[in-house]
Amino acid sequence: MRWKTVIFLGNIEFLLEVVFEVALFFQVQKEIAADTGTAYLPREKWDAWDPILIAEGLFATANIFSSLKLVYIFSVNPHLGPLQICLGRMVIDIVKFFFVYTLVLFAFACGMNQLLWYYADMERQVCFSGKNGQDTKPDHSACLTWRRFSNLFESSQTLFWASFGLIDLDNFELTGIQSYTRFWGLLMFGSYCVINVVVLLNLLIAMMNHSYQIISEHADVEWKFARTKLWLSYFEDGATVPPPFNIIPTPKSAMYLFRWLKRKFCATRTVKKKDLKTIRVSIYVVIHGIY
Repeated sequence: MRWKTVIFLGNIEFLLEVVFEVALFFQVQKEIAADTGTAYLPREKWDAWDPILIAEGLFATANIFSSLKLVYIFSVNPHLGPLQICLGRMVIDIVKFFFVYTLVLFAFACGMNQLLWYYADMERQVCFSGKNGQDTKPDHSACLTWRRFSNLFESSQTLFWASFGLIDLDNFELTGIQSYTRFWGLLMFGSYCVINVVVLLNLLIAMMNHSYQIISEHADVEWKFARTKLWLSYFEDGATVPPPFNIIPTPKSAMYLFRWLKRKFCATRTVKKKDLKTIRVSIYVVIHGIY
């Protein structure tokens, strides 16, 4: 079921990418007809939410999900099958861990944004006006620093990348910041690093290790069960063609629709002998109190 969800998400993103491409085509045709001059803008001048940019992001993500479909076939191999099962169980552990991690991240992001947003705004002014307030040449270090705590979203990103050691303490050297405020900012940042790295990361490792031990103890049984489920999925009455082409009606779909309409509106009210036997058995079971 987990891998089918991955396949489903990939197909949805492919379809959304096509929808945005079609919407972009009509939008460009409308701009050309109105002669607004925006139909031939270079890419760097496009709007941040341009349909083609959204479509490219969806298409890139769909390629990732499409490649991950190969993991679903690992169940056939006796060596890769147990590994695929362990990976599926660990994904569940990561999702459980992610909820706790998101709560901690959001809590510290709210606190640090409330503490440092004013100084981040002063750093932004330095970025666009220069260090002396009159020079038009921007200060590139300030242009990189002011975004760290400018709003809640940027603060959350800063703390997330801090988990990988990509944020240093120089980002707390903001314009006009007082020593007391800087101390509290560093204290909150250090507390977040301790909770995230020492506590939560080790908790995730312990959860994944526990799941791996459970699977490894019954690796052969788990693998055979997963392989059987994979085989049975090919015996089911599914689509004639693979997705996303299965959204196009086929002659078999038309035949199934005709049969359904025939059973729905043209079926006789006569009951077959097999159905009568089933009805008798059901009545016998109900009368004798087996249910």
